[in-house]
Amino acid sequence: MSNPTKAAGIEVRTAGDDVLVHDPAHDKVHVLNGTAGYVLELCDGAHSVGDIARSLSDATGVEYALVLRDVEGIVRDFEGLQLLVS
Repeated sequence: MSNPTKAAGIEVRTAGDDVLVHDPAHDKVHVLNGTAGYVLELCDGAHSVGDIARSLSDATGVEYALVLRDVEGIVRDFEGLQLLVS
């Protein structure tokens, strides 16, 4: 998925260091760490996976290639959880 997009109806709330994601379409709640929440926030259809990885790499100082691999994995997980649309 080149420009991942959150599924319609997904509700996102911050609770301390965690991000709570309510998926009413599938009657599920997911608890994400801050990094995964940041990735989901940027899954707006305007940012590519590479853009998201670059932003996270710049924010953390972690090597881009390592962040890209992790972001690709997070996006795959989100797809499997049906939090993203194709």
